[in-house]
Amino acid sequence: MTVANQFKRLFSREARKAAALDGSGLVASAPDRAAAGMTRTQEMFLQWNAERLGISLEDSKERYAASWAVIPGGHSGRAFGKFNGAAHEVFRVFFDDNTAEVFDTYRYHGPMHFLVMLTYPEPKWSASDLIVTELAERSEVSIVDFGCGLAQQSRTLAEYLRDRGIKVRLTLADIPTLRQEFLTWWGRHTGIPTTFLACTALAPIPDLPECDLCQATEFFEHVHDPVAYFERIDAKLSSGGLLVTGIMDHHSDFMHVSPRLGVLRARIAERGYDVLLADRVLRKR
Repeated sequence: MTVANQFKRLFSREARKAAALDGSGLVASAPDRAAAGMTRTQEMFLQWNAERLGISLEDSKERYAASWAVIPGGHSGRAFGKFNGAAHEVFRVFFDDNTAEVFDTYRYHGPMHFLVMLTYPEPKWSASDLIVTELAERSEVSIVDFGCGLAQQSRTLAEYLRDRGIKVRLTLADIPTLRQEFLTWWGRHTGIPTTFLACTALAPIPDLPECDLCQATEFFEHVHDPVAYFERIDAKLSSGGLLVTGIMDHHSDFMHVSPRLGVLRARIAERGYDVLLADRVLRKR
């Protein structure tokens, strides 16, 4: 790697995100362009897609590889990112990110977003991890992942805690797209009780269960009234529970309908949350 490329990587948005997560098992919700192989999520996707289509696992792998090969760098590359951006702009004639259209927009672009999210890295949790140490003494843990995407962070944490004898329940909330089928399949496949709550134009904030941890990463900037969503999450989060999020200001972009989150940060501060990792991991008193 050249010095210029090293400098670019160091100060890229992805690198800044990764640096901000030091001290936790969390990883940036962005394509991993340095991945050495497939993640477990990608491997499970191949199995799910084979079952969904009634084809062999080998055929499922070939279809995924063929899709990957269409654009240089595959689904994790910059070219595919540009393709996504162009698709967003081309189809804004039908699907925009205003309050009346945004739910249909996410559904329309769902398969394209699915392929990108499959390239996100997965956390590697450990006993010394900031989040794990907060939950390790509990016998049961209820996790809510709001705006879950493919839920790499919450699913891997649920498995880690389950494997250490903690009873885990996982609730995933998002706009229902093709990803819903995969995520509920994952729950059945792993044996972790998993519920998917649909966020719709008529009911954008579904009725959430009581929880010990709410994951809401790369989320608040995507909704038109972040404070309203926080209020509903806060009402269900237990005392001592964790809000794992990203409440820093974000860059302006299509579907980043609330990139400036100062009002939300002020509301969270008013509620007296303890800051365990700035703008990322907060504990309710």
